[in-house]
Amino acid sequence: MKKWQKRFMAIVAALGFTEKVKDGSLTADEQKQIFAEYEKQHNITFADDRAANEDAEPEDQLLSAEDLADIANLLGVAPETLPANQQTVVKGLVNKTKEQQQTIQTLSEEPEVDNPVKQVNATMDAAKARMIMIGAAPHTPKFLFGVEHERYSREKWYNELFITRTPFGDKLSEGNKKDFMSAVKDMGVALKERSEQLNSNNMLALLDFNKMIAGQSHIDYSDLTGTAGEYVIRRTDLILAYFRSLPSVAHIFPVVSHVQNKEIAPNATFGELSQGYRSGRIFKGNVKFAAEVYSVVDVMFKYKFSDLIKLEKMYIGYLNREGSNVIKWTFVEWIMVHFGRILIDEQNKRRVSGYRVPQQNVVANPANLAADGALRAIERVEEQLKVLPFDDLALYTSISIVDYFESFWDKVNMILPSMDGYKLYANGRHKQWYLRAYRSKYGAQNDFTGSNTQLIDLAPDSIIWVPNMPVNCYKAWITIPGNVENYEDKPNEMTAFYFERDFEDILTLSRWKEGSGLLQAGVQYKTKAELVASNREMQWIFTNLPASALTLAASISFKDNILYKISGDTAVTSVTNYSPDVVYKLFASAAAVEIAKSGPFSKITEKFTAGAAGDYIKVYAELEDYTATVDGETVTLTRPTGKFLELERKVTT
Repeated sequence: MKKWQKRFMAIVAALGFTEKVKDGSLTADEQKQIFAEYEKQHNITFADDRAANEDAEPEDQLLSAEDLADIANLLGVAPETLPANQQTVVKGLVNKTKEQQQTIQTLSEEPEVDNPVKQVNATMDAAKARMIMIGAAPHTPKFLFGVEHERYSREKWYNELFITRTPFGDKLSEGNKKDFMSAVKDMGVALKERSEQLNSNNMLALLDFNKMIAGQSHIDYSDLTGTAGEYVIRRTDLILAYFRSLPSVAHIFPVVSHVQNKEIAPNATFGELSQGYRSGRIFKGNVKFAAEVYSVVDVMFKYKFSDLIKLEKMYIGYLNREGSNVIKWTFVEWIMVHFGRILIDEQNKRRVSGYRVPQQNVVANPANLAADGALRAIERVEEQLKVLPFDDLALYTSISIVDYFESFWDKVNMILPSMDGYKLYANGRHKQWYLRAYRSKYGAQNDFTGSNTQLIDLAPDSIIWVPNMPVNCYKAWITIPGNVENYEDKPNEMTAFYFERDFEDILTLSRWKEGSGLLQAGVQYKTKAELVASNREMQWIFTNLPASALTLAASISFKDNILYKISGDTAVTSVTNYSPDVVYKLFASAAAVEIAKSGPFSKITEKFTAGAAGDYIKVYAELEDYTATVDGETVTLTRPTGKFLELERKVTT
């Protein structure tokens, strides 16, 4: 029996609906009551639990008091601390037996002591602590956590720093700096090699951070030679597991690996096949072939530690402010995790709203302009005449959002033979608008469990809310989950840091590949007229066109949107409220709309004059470097100049 079946029948029985379920006479309200109770009891919706389709655990049995006493005596714990469930205890015994195997072997070679059970437990506490580097593991005079490995030698000043938390300050010698540089370089290599090994063996998904810090693991380390070696590999795995535990958008936009540059993914859309029977060689059917391009670009991280003493003080302050943590056990590992976390956060944002532009000759180009994300991938298939946006679906507000989304859904429902499997995607920052408007329209007490009839229901929990979209972005789309993808070359390549020494400086860098695209968008047409004539019947994704109206004036603002439909003929002298990490797309509302090559747009290729409504130009902020004094030091920083560069344009001739 499946877990969802077992849970469902238990709730049905508790509510007294067993007979109604059997004869199919449940009302819609009773169905809602069942599903609401299901989510309340199990913290998961019935639909999600059913989709997981996990097998139910075998029926458990209770142990007798005598059995519990025997097991408690074996483990050296009080009987009342053990669960009475046979299955739970057996699982605990299996794990405990595996953990204590090495300890029992060691004890068998020594004289018997007066309290063997106590000694076994004490030894296991120390072993677990060494494994995850926290808790009761004692530091020996020579090694951190008693792990006899050079990486944790207390002769290394940065390891001693973990224990004493006393800065070396000006006492750091050239030898100290050299040792530290060597350590961070070795650690970067170890992380990269371990990540590649786990990936090649399809074991990366087994890294569960929460289980590992609890002393458990899905990975078998029994084949590793030497106890110290096992603990070192476990520690490396824990850093990788921590990176995997950070928030991600991969559950919304799946990540496809091993894309090295560009790859062609062919797909086909079939026309109608069946007809009434007639004899003879009569064939019906047509197929339109299309192709999607999987493309990635190079992205990098480079950082220079110019002052090792200052870095050391940062580390000490970090420990003192936030306390000891399983992730920052040593100075070297703190660097790995500190920068890894920042890079992963930036990548998650880029995988949604990233937009690749030519990199400017400045110190700091925006992270979001390093590679394309999901929004750019959707825009690309629109521009390639594979997808026709609903241009009558412009902006929504906090008041109109529910009606807007329902109208969007209804439009697509009139095109597709079935909406089964399709989802609506929307800006996660606007979810609260939808909640308030939904309550206002359908009742303040609505539990959002959704309709259980065949009618379409856009309850808030049936919409996929996308994080990391700009707050002023109103893009929404309907497609099959997983259709919009992100691409990479090698997993964890971003956090495979490489370290090098340049005199007194330590240089840190990594290089990886990113991109985004669609698994299947639709048939590509040669002209927009042909696309319009197709009535969107060959599309796999459906989109809106949420452009704000913008009348050209001496001063304009980009505060309200990232997509504008422009009109007017006034020369612009200034632009306000723009972001340096956004590409702005300006549509012409009619032919002859013009943007002069002057003022903030003096850097565009040439004057923009629309040949027809819908022509556009894309611009992004020009950047410049400047010097400033920070903490008594002169540093180089980057800022916008107030002018815009042209990315691309479309003009009908």
